[in-house]
Amino acid sequence: MEIGVIGLGKMGYGLACNLKDNGYTVYGYDINSSEVAKAADYGIGAYSELSEFLKSFENKKIIFLMTPSGIIVDETIEKILPELNKEDIIIDAGNSNFNDSIRRYKSLKEKGIDFLDCGTSGGPRGARHGACTMIGGDFEVYKMLETVFEKISVEGGSLYTGGSRKWTLCKDDSQWY
Repeated sequence: MEIGVIGLGKMGYGLACNLKDNGYTVYGYDINSSEVAKAADYGIGAYSELSEFLKSFENKKIIFLMTPSGIIVDETIEKILPELNKEDIIIDAGNSNFNDSIRRYKSLKEKGIDFLDCGTSGGPRGARHGACTMIGGDFEVYKMLETVFEKISVEGGSLYTGGSRKWTLCKDDSQWY
């Protein structure tokens, strides 16, 4: 399975190495040439040009976004969208606000692109040696990648949290549903 990582900073580099150590073909992209060089030295197909990164995939594109949350996630999605095919998968693992994740899910779904949000905890050490992952999105898409999430997480540290939907606070403000 080919998996891409956009953002090879502390968390992204660790995740890319973790994925490679678990037997996946890994491609990485970053604007920082020293991060690209470090990933390449580890044996990751590393690119400083986004178009080259996207062309490296021979099959379905599965791409982890390891960028800071916020507008950069939307900008990155817009940049890669023209090169994605229906049923390619974007995984936002940058701990985005759930409202942004819901909006992105709906927008990408309309275009036939699959989207998972993945809360990731454990810091750089966790990304490298086993994080805790909390994954939301369509169950069928999650099931395709369940083994990936289990392999990159500490034992028992991966949890599917349900589909992307709008959450509402209960009347007594004590519980989300």
